[in-house]
Amino acid sequence: MTSNLFVKERKVDNKGSGTKLRNFIVHQFRQELAIRADAIAALRQKRVRVNGATVLDSYQLKEGDLVQVEIDPIQAIQSRLHSIDIELRHAEDGLAVLAKAPGVSCPDVEWAAPALLLVSQETQCVEIKGCQINPWIAVNTVEKSTRGLVLVVDTEERRDAVLQLIKSGKVGFGICALCQGSADQDIINNASAESIAAGVNQVVSDGANRLDMWYADNGLPSDIFNNVDVEVLSTWKSSSVGHLSVVKGLVRRTVKPGLVLRRFLYELGHPVVGTQTYSLPLPNHRDKGVLLSIVSIEMPSLTGNGSQISVSDTVPPKFQAVCERESRFYQQRQEKARTDIADAGEYSKNTSISLLAQHSETDSDTMEGVEVDVTKGKPVAYISGFKRFCGYAFHVTPDTLIPRPSTETLVSTTVEHLKNQTSREPGSMRIMDLGTGSGCILLSVLLCVGGVRGIGIDISDPALEVARRNCELHSMQDRAIFRTNSFSSFALDPFVMAQGPFDFIACNPPYISDRKANRMRATIGHEPPLALIAEDGGYQAYRDICKSLEANLSILRTGGSIGFEVGKGMAEGVRRIFSRWKETGSFEDQHGFLRVIVFQRPASV
Repeated sequence: MTSNLFVKERKVDNKGSGTKLRNFIVHQFRQELAIRADAIAALRQKRVRVNGATVLDSYQLKEGDLVQVEIDPIQAIQSRLHSIDIELRHAEDGLAVLAKAPGVSCPDVEWAAPALLLVSQETQCVEIKGCQINPWIAVNTVEKSTRGLVLVVDTEERRDAVLQLIKSGKVGFGICALCQGSADQDIINNASAESIAAGVNQVVSDGANRLDMWYADNGLPSDIFNNVDVEVLSTWKSSSVGHLSVVKGLVRRTVKPGLVLRRFLYELGHPVVGTQTYSLPLPNHRDKGVLLSIVSIEMPSLTGNGSQISVSDTVPPKFQAVCERESRFYQQRQEKARTDIADAGEYSKNTSISLLAQHSETDSDTMEGVEVDVTKGKPVAYISGFKRFCGYAFHVTPDTLIPRPSTETLVSTTVEHLKNQTSREPGSMRIMDLGTGSGCILLSVLLCVGGVRGIGIDISDPALEVARRNCELHSMQDRAIFRTNSFSSFALDPFVMAQGPFDFIACNPPYISDRKANRMRATIGHEPPLALIAEDGGYQAYRDICKSLEANLSILRTGGSIGFEVGKGMAEGVRRIFSRWKETGSFEDQHGFLRVIVFQRPASV
C-alpha cells in the first residue's frame, strides 16, 4: 500500500525553548509518531526540518522555531496499531468484530477498527485525512480492564440496525467467567428475573424499587435475567473462598452482557472474581479488573444475504492459571492440615492431655488420605487444635492467637537476655509474658532456660484456660502461673507485684490498625480481634503499657528490660512512646524485618 507524505508542523513555545530536537519530536508529535522508533527514523531519514533547514537531532530549540515533520500516514497508523493489543476477527461492509486485550480503551477500539481494515486492505472505504481516521462506533461494552470481543460499526445507521437485532434477541454474546463458590447447575437453571427480584432488597430510602432503578440506569429490560443462560464448565477447590467455578454464559438483548452476567451470578451468591461492581476479589489476587471475557458473538449479517456471523475467541489463559494456583494452595493446606492433625494425634497418645474433641482420636495412621475442611479459610491450627512454636507443641483455639514464626524472635531475644545475666542465678530470675494468649512465649522461654519462673498475663479468661492447658502439657505447673489483667493496670496489680520484681518482660501486643485489619480480613478473620487489633493506628497497647510501667517502675528489677514485638514500619513510633527508656537492642525476624525492640528500665521518669 502506498501513501502520500504530508507535513505536520509545531511552533516552539516558551516551555519548549532549550529542548533538544529529538526530545521535542518524541513528545510533541506523539499523535503522528506513536512510538519513539518512528521519531528516530524520521530524524535519520532527514524528514525533520527546523525553520526550513535540516539540523542535528541534538539541536537546542528556541522559542518561535518552526518544526516540520514529513509523515507517512500509513506508517504512522501501523505504528500506533503496534502499540495497541487488538486483533481483527471479522469484517464485512461497515461492520467488524475486534478482540481487545485488558488495558485497551473504547476509544482505542473505535479508532483501531478502520485502521486495521485500512492496513489489511479489507476495505477501500476508510476515510483518512493526514494520519487521522474517522473512528467507528463500538456497540457492546467491554470494560478497559477486561479482555473480550467488541462489535464495531461505521455509521449511526448501522449501529441502529445492530441495536434492533440485539433488542429482538437475535444477537448472542458468549461470556466465560470465573466466579466464587461451587455453582449449582440446577439452581442456575431455575433462576429467573422474578426469582432474582424476589431475593433483592428492593426498596431504597426514597421508596424507589432498587432493581428497577438498576434496569433503568443501564437501559435494560426488566426481564433481562430471563435472557441469560449459564453452563457450569468446571469447579475447582480453593483454600481462600471454598470453591471456584468456571462458567460460560450466553446473554441476549443487551449491549452490556458482561455487567448483566456479573449481576446475575452475584445475586445467586457466586460473584465473579474481580474488583468491579458485582464482583469480589480473591484474598490473594488483587489484580484490577474482572475475570470475565466475551468469547463469542453470533448474529445475522447486515449484508442481507441471510448469512450468520459467528466469531469466537479463546478463554484467557489467566482463568486456568488462577484456578490451578488456588487448587495448588488448597492441596498444600490439605497436606499441612493432615500433617498437623496427625502430629496432634501423636501428642494426644503420648500425654494425658486430650486435644479438641473433634480430633482427639486422630493419629498419623488414621489421617492418611483424609480430607480436612480447609475450604472456608479456617486456619489449619484451629482445625487441628495444635500448633508448633519454637519446636514445641501448643494447644490453640479461636480464643488464642496462632503463634507465628516471626514471634520466635521475641523468644530467642528473651532467652539470650536471661542467659547473659551471669551475675544472677537462674532460680532467682523472673519473667513476665504480657498478653500471653496460649502461653507459648512464656512456656518456650521456660523450656529453654532452666530454673527461671514466670507469669503470663492476659485480659481474656478463655485464652488463659488454653495457657493453663499448655502449662500442664509441658509440666510447667511449678514454674508458671497465669493472671487476668490488662495492659493499663497490670503493673499495679498486688498479685503481679508479689511475683516480681521481674528481670524481663516479653510482650507481643496487638498492633494491627483498624484500617490495616480491614485489608487483612481474609487472613486474620478467624483469630480474636482483641489479640490483633489496636486503636491509635496500632499503637494504643504500647501507650497503655508504657503508662502502666511508668506508674510503677519497680515492677522491673533495676536494670530490667522489656522486649516488644513490633509490626513492620512501627519501630520509630514505639521508640517515641518509650523515649524515656534506653534502647538496648533491636532484632530482625527470619525475613529480615525488624521485629523486636528491647528497652531498659530508667531509674525514674
